[in-house]
Amino acid sequence: MTTTRLTDDCSLHESLLWGLLTKSNTMKVTTKIPDNLEGYQAKYGFHVQMNNNYTATVRNLVEFKNYINRPDTDINLEVFGNILSYDSTVDDDFKYVLNTIIAEVKGFAVFNAQFKHTYIECKEDKETISIKTSNGKLITFSVMYNQCVDVKYHNGQDDFKIIGFHGGQTPVPHTDVTLQTILLNN
Repeated sequence: MTTTRLTDDCSLHESLLWGLLTKSNTMKVTTKIPDNLEGYQAKYGFHVQMNNNYTATVRNLVEFKNYINRPDTDINLEVFGNILSYDSTVDDDFKYVLNTIIAEVKGFAVFNAQFKHTYIECKEDKETISIKTSNGKLITFSVMYNQCVDVKYHNGQDDFKIIGFHGGQTPVPHTDVTLQTILLNN
């Protein structure tokens, strides 16, 4: 593993940027590893990028968590967590915990964590994220003044259907809308 050192001629700006991009040695992953996965060894493992110069092969989640928690572990948050190869032999529980650990380190939440995650940090209070699905469907998420998120499905028509869930219940059945807004200040 290669660790980059700041030199004496490094500017304060570069020094601050380095501090923001690298993990503080006080980082402690708290994600619980389920008992059934503590001793589990993935057959092929996942190649997870740790920094610009090192990619870890993750076969055991406890070992991965312990490695991250070491004070000398060099993590660059800009690239950390990029999974460069997947082990198709592991079950969804392993992938769920792996993605949960990665999200915790990066400071993000997970949902359906057994699936590949893409982490996007909005830098402004008004920002739009455009998504194209693997089958060509177009969706936008527009963060508005950090107060709400407008969700629009671009299907060539004005209306699209939504379903609202709440604790296993469906208080909003199939409903036609032109835009869905999620309030962030509840």
